[in-house]
Amino acid sequence: MVVQLAQEVAAKEVLPRFLNMNKRLLLVFTKNPQLGKVKTRLAKTIGDEKALLIFQKLIEKTAQTIGPMSVHKNLYYSEFIENGDPWDGQVSQKKIQSGDSLGKRMSHAFQDGFELGFEQIVIVGTDLWDLESSDIDQAFKALETNTAVLGPATDGGYYLLGLSQWIPEIFKNKNWGTASVLKDTMDDFKEKKVVLLKPKNDVDYYEDLRTFPELLNHLDQ
Repeated sequence: MVVQLAQEVAAKEVLPRFLNMNKRLLLVFTKNPQLGKVKTRLAKTIGDEKALLIFQKLIEKTAQTIGPMSVHKNLYYSEFIENGDPWDGQVSQKKIQSGDSLGKRMSHAFQDGFELGFEQIVIVGTDLWDLESSDIDQAFKALETNTAVLGPATDGGYYLLGLSQWIPEIFKNKNWGTASVLKDTMDDFKEKKVVLLKPKNDVDYYEDLRTFPELLNHLDQ
């Protein structure tokens, strides 16, 4: 609690100065890497230890991808704030997700960002091996002239969401983790201008690993 409070106090001191320079906020949602609690669908095929290894590699790759980006970056852990991990030096702030569903947790993070004065907010997770900084840059660029941007996932969800205005309804009444999420979210946007990025595949199953030989090779090391 002391570490978290110190981080939040320091953030409040630097945030107003930062907002004068940049109105963009990147949110990264991740789980704390704990054995048996991450990549559970993948673990059914390769076991908990190897699933945790893959998750850690995904975290390292995501942290490296966003590190050089010149935007404010808030990392949201699922359970508790960690120090001495790959995110150190790569993100602006570390926080804890708040809410009893994915929709509520994302909603709180977006709402907090808009209330702080950010004008373009993008969220990503840590399930993509091929997420590139150019994908995120493209999303922020799209938000300059559009209400929202979505990165469709091949499983029917989305790997990236960006907003240029607060739209609370898109986080409600969704069957999170199912193939209907992208469609239901698009329905909520109605007449608003939305940009779709190129589809990408989350790493959730062993078959997904075969798409990325570099990631799959880590199992043999």
